[in-house]
Amino acid sequence: QLYITVHIWLIIIIIIILAFDIALFTSGGRPKALHRTHYAPWCGHCKALAPEYVEAAGQLNNESSEIKLAKVDVLKHKQLGSEFRIKSFPTLKFFKESNREAPIEYTGKRNAKGIVSWLKRSIGPSTTFLDSVDEAETFIHSADVVIVGFFKDLEDGSVEVYSEVANDIVEILFALTNNAKVWEMYGVTRNTITMFKKFDEPQTDLVIDDEAGLDKAELNKFIKTNQMELVTEFTEENNLKIFNAKADNHILLFINKTTEEHNQLLENFRRAAAVFRGKVLFVSIDVTGDFEHVLGYFAVKKQDVPTIRLINTEKLKKYKFPYNDLTTENIKNFCQDVIDGNIEVYLKSEDIPEDWDKDPVKVLVGKNFDQVAFDETKNVLVEFYAPWCGHCQELAPIWEQLGEKYKDHENIVIAKIDSTLNEVASVPIKGFPTIKYFPADSERKIVNYEVSRDLETFTTFLDNGGVMPHVDDVEVDDEADEDDEADEDDEADEDLVSEIAFAACKEFANEANDLLQLIAPSLISIININNHYY
Repeated sequence: QLYITVHIWLIIIIIIILAFDIALFTSGGRPKALHRTHYAPWCGHCKALAPEYVEAAGQLNNESSEIKLAKVDVLKHKQLGSEFRIKSFPTLKFFKESNREAPIEYTGKRNAKGIVSWLKRSIGPSTTFLDSVDEAETFIHSADVVIVGFFKDLEDGSVEVYSEVANDIVEILFALTNNAKVWEMYGVTRNTITMFKKFDEPQTDLVIDDEAGLDKAELNKFIKTNQMELVTEFTEENNLKIFNAKADNHILLFINKTTEEHNQLLENFRRAAAVFRGKVLFVSIDVTGDFEHVLGYFAVKKQDVPTIRLINTEKLKKYKFPYNDLTTENIKNFCQDVIDGNIEVYLKSEDIPEDWDKDPVKVLVGKNFDQVAFDETKNVLVEFYAPWCGHCQELAPIWEQLGEKYKDHENIVIAKIDSTLNEVASVPIKGFPTIKYFPADSERKIVNYEVSRDLETFTTFLDNGGVMPHVDDVEVDDEADEDDEADEDDEADEDLVSEIAFAACKEFANEANDLLQLIAPSLISIININNHYY
């Protein structure tokens, strides 16, 4: 997750300058509806989408549809990329009646069939009226997930709420009926919203309160909760679903799908999922896929599978499965223990090196951090670093000099910890390098080091007992608060950086920072940056 934080500035700068072809908005003949994809020529996902997009365009053209598809190359109309807040690519936006002010985000599947279906649904009525059992059966079997509103009175206020939600959720087909035979066919006796699926639970009902009527928020939650499969396989196509799922807790089963006994464990996982529908999102991850970032985030090695982790996406806390056997009962107990707060948070750590204290700069890991940093007899200055961080690499020789300078001081310790492999509960890391001072006392204080990263300033700071040098005495390190959150790629093309892009980056990075530390694809509102999950 820290990889994403480090590169977010560069990524957003590149994304921000994706552009719309302004000519299509200013041309004389406007289509009734315009769907556009914004792409980068070097983007792998854009290349994968291209043939599907062409096929969809051909199908619509053959049908003489009023919907037109367009595509826009990147880096040609930079100002429009900022105007329309393009945050990922390929980005697909739908302009109904060529409405420039309110483009609609595409949320359907990224294949020709999905694109055509989504677009037709977007320009058609939000709901279909079902006037017979035959019509109902045909509609219910027309897609993997459909929703039917059963209303005795079509003038009821709940119908308006239902229609509003149907208009918002374009990727699902909605219908309504007041036909008595249809009601009888599906066992409905009161005003009810029913979701029909071709997987898992075939029919799920939301009964409408006769007095209060249909609540829009409740209906949205019902849909978000129940449209997912009991177990969602993590794929690029499912990223958005996982991100948008209405569940704070996500449990992940890591398996090798080429191993039959691992696939059999999915049934145990699925049975447990049925009990926690709406409380815990169950996700399976095939470790043979390109998901190294997910494995690293959860400290899971391919040889460790099958194994389970759970993460609370609101508090950004992770939990390790405590049982040897992945039975349904153990999985259910694990979920309940996390919900009830009866299980400790899992923090990843390397093993303590045998020679961790041999050199002037002491090497800390998660397992020995508290013992060293909170030693009541020592003043400890710690650098939290990432091996690939450019600023950390620049600091390394200075840090070694600092360690050498204080190696004979009885009460001062200079230390470092690789935060990509070790987590410390008391010190959340948002950027690299992060430097903290732990004074010698029993109160477990932590002082943030926020001034220049040079030997002289470090020395003054330590000799002053962890007190910041006066601002007039030393230049404040402007990078300490901002650029450390995102170590810019040394090879980035500086021509891409404009004042607009920079401002947008800062605004977006602040809003998305917590999310970026958790996920890079799904769970990220949401940024879909290539295949990153957390």
